Amino acid sequence: MDGADAKFVELIDQAYAYMGSFLHFGMDIRPRVTWASVAGGEFIAEWRVTDDCISPETGCIDEGWLGTVTDNTTAMLIGSLQPTTRSVSTSISVQGLSPISPGTAIEIYCKLSSPHTKQPHATAIFRDKADRSKVYAVGSHTKFFKAGLVHT
Repeated sequence: MDGADAKFVELIDQAYAYMGSFLHFGMDIRPRVTWASVAGGEFIAEWRVTDDCISPETGCIDEGWLGTVTDNTTAMLIGSLQPTTRSVSTSISVQGLSPISPGTAIEIYCKLSSPHTKQPHATAIFRDKADRSKVYAVGSHTKFFKAGLVHT
C-alpha cells in the first residue's frame, strides 16, 4: 500500500469510529479495514463470522446482518467521495449465496462502480479470506448526494 492508500484506510477507520455503533439486533458490527486502493475506489475489511451472523433457516449469512454491514461498509467508501456533502441511501440490496460455518474468516470486498455521479453505487462481496473464489454473499448500495440535507 502506498501513502495515499494507507491514509485511505486511516480515513475509513476514523469514519467507523465517528459513526458509533453499527448494531444488528444488539451486535456491534465493525469489520476491520485491512487494505484499500484510492485509485481503484476499493477496500477490503475483515470479519470472523459468529453463530449470531448465520440464519438458522438457510445456514447462510443472515440477510439483516448483510444489509447492516453492506450499508455501513459501502457508505464509508461512497462517503469518501464527497465527505462534506450529506447523502441518503436510495437502494440497498443483499443476497446470501451459500452456507457458512461459525468461525469462518471473511473478507468484505467493497468497490465503487459509479463514483462520478450524483447517485454513486458500490458493491460488497462477502468472500472466504482463505479462498477468495468462495463467495458467501453479495450486497449493493446506491446513495444520493444533495446539498442542504439536514442531520436529524
